[in-house]
Amino acid sequence: MLRFTRSALTGTRVSSLRGVRHASSTPRLARRNLALVSGGVALGLGTLWASKIHADSAAVVTNPRAKNDPDATRSPFGTLVRAYVVYSMCSIPVLVDSAPWILQTFSSIPGIKWITEAIVRVTFFDQFVGGDTATETLPLLQRLRSANTGTLFAYSVEVDEAEAMAASTTASSEHSPYKAIVDEMVHCIDVAADFEDALDAKETGRRTWVAVKLTALVPDASALIRLSSHILSTRPRSPVAFPGNPTPSDLDVLYSPKPTSSPSPLTPTDIATLRDLHTSLHRICTHAAARGVRIIVDAEYSWYQPAVDAYALALMRRFNALGSGTQQPLVYATFQAYLRRTPEHLVHALRDARKHGFALGVKLVRGAYHTHEMAAHPSAASEGKPMLSISPDILPPVWAEKAETDATYDACAALLLDAAAADAKSRRPQSIGILFGTHNWTSCRKILAGLEERGLAVRTSDGNKLSVPERVGERVTFGQLYGMCDDLTQYLADRMESSTPMVIKYVPYGALSEVMPYLSRRAIENKSVLGGGTAQAERKRAWDLMWARIFG
Repeated sequence: MLRFTRSALTGTRVSSLRGVRHASSTPRLARRNLALVSGGVALGLGTLWASKIHADSAAVVTNPRAKNDPDATRSPFGTLVRAYVVYSMCSIPVLVDSAPWILQTFSSIPGIKWITEAIVRVTFFDQFVGGDTATETLPLLQRLRSANTGTLFAYSVEVDEAEAMAASTTASSEHSPYKAIVDEMVHCIDVAADFEDALDAKETGRRTWVAVKLTALVPDASALIRLSSHILSTRPRSPVAFPGNPTPSDLDVLYSPKPTSSPSPLTPTDIATLRDLHTSLHRICTHAAARGVRIIVDAEYSWYQPAVDAYALALMRRFNALGSGTQQPLVYATFQAYLRRTPEHLVHALRDARKHGFALGVKLVRGAYHTHEMAAHPSAASEGKPMLSISPDILPPVWAEKAETDATYDACAALLLDAAAADAKSRRPQSIGILFGTHNWTSCRKILAGLEERGLAVRTSDGNKLSVPERVGERVTFGQLYGMCDDLTQYLADRMESSTPMVIKYVPYGALSEVMPYLSRRAIENKSVLGGGTAQAERKRAWDLMWARIFG
């Protein structure tokens, strides 16, 4: 059972999941994978044909099943066929689970690689990725904005650790692969800012943000695990469940190492790497502050999270300081509702921000790695199986049941709305910003109702929309993944009347050959979003729109 982070679209390296082996290496499953992928190729070729012939077919809608759907008049016919094909594939669990093996195997066969990449490009790439480069996504950003929707950029290229380490020993650090990613993120900020400048968006209405994933910015992601272990061993014990609450002293070891009663897992190389990461993050956030672009720090697996929390807290204290003159908040941290710690962690974060005078940026998601988290915890250990978890708790860090995650999400959303209401009604500088990342209709409707109940929005004269004042629009935003749940995105965009978009799409980008690992894992990580009949519903929606387009 996996859930959206939503991600928080994410992208942890394959090599960081060595303890999670896929069963597709067996001959029987391999043959089944071949059979399944052959069907996928046929569907993909059909998409290629349809997109060439019907790419710009006009939409004349008379079918009542589709006439109220904005996409019925906006989506080219080929786009609808692609969505139908992709969600048909996503409805086959074994095909989704085998996606990493399929892509890796077929991409390594000479003569087959180009066919595989061609199929992936016109299916999953075009469905879930905005383009090969940040600049190439600009037409998409414009289309989204014309539909009253903003964008959360995510450069989703992943660095192979062996390649990065080799580069670090053969070339200067300024030209290593992970440094190139830092450079690209700075460029991405410029693209986002230039797009907003062209719209003549004022400082308080800019809705093109940038996501940052820490494991992509270091040559060896295991250094973050060792930092997490060090933090846990030196931080005062807390009743809050793992991974606990971050403290301002969590990064002290990088600058003033002190002897401890137990040896630290951090090596001198780790210290240098982690200092360099801190410098890179400061560079990214400083440039973002200068260009008026907000930064979202994505969540990671729980064995990275203490380190990720430490960096996020340090960045918020530095760049979200009240009275700093920048838009507030500039930096957002990600809070995952499937972690058992989250209710207490969120209360602590709100109090800490008020006490120390900085704005709290919160991206609230359900969580993306439930299956991996459960399997990695020592309670699930089997003899000879390596465990990635560093949790000292008896229970896994995540809730066992989805209903618990759903209840936690809605409770945290209510707490955040209370904080936003108190902040919006005060005369103090803005001290909170919230991004509700969710594909759940029930949660979205509860949040909309909560806005009205707290006086953060009022119904328009016709009763069909919620009018949201600017001071609230700067504090509350919704988000969904690009290529998914577009009907929910459009519902939210149409439901709220505001001076700036109240909903954004998480838009990853990167060259096809570089984002293939992202796409394969995205298929698996999105199973929770596509489960419970969601994939079938998306497929049916695409079918209804195609039917309306053809037969009227």
